[in-house]
Amino acid sequence: MIISLAIFFVSLSLLVLIRAVKGPTITDRLIAADTIGIFLTIVILLIGVHYDINLLIDISLGYAILLFIDMLIFSKYFEHKELYK
Repeated sequence: MIISLAIFFVSLSLLVLIRAVKGPTITDRLIAADTIGIFLTIVILLIGVHYDINLLIDISLGYAILLFIDMLIFSKYFEHKELYK
């Protein structure tokens, strides 16, 4: 069940990759890239739970924090067109 969920999220991330490549605006591409990151974080978490590897669970939490900080930086940049203001 867990591996089938991981395969499902990988296939969803491949579908979102189309939006990341073809997105008409930069905002669409950023949201698609963040969605791919979230899906891959879920896949890492599911694999860690399935194989009982606690290190993968910690890695997925760290990766989720980095994705959140990344989106904050990008949103600030595209709102103000500069990072430091």
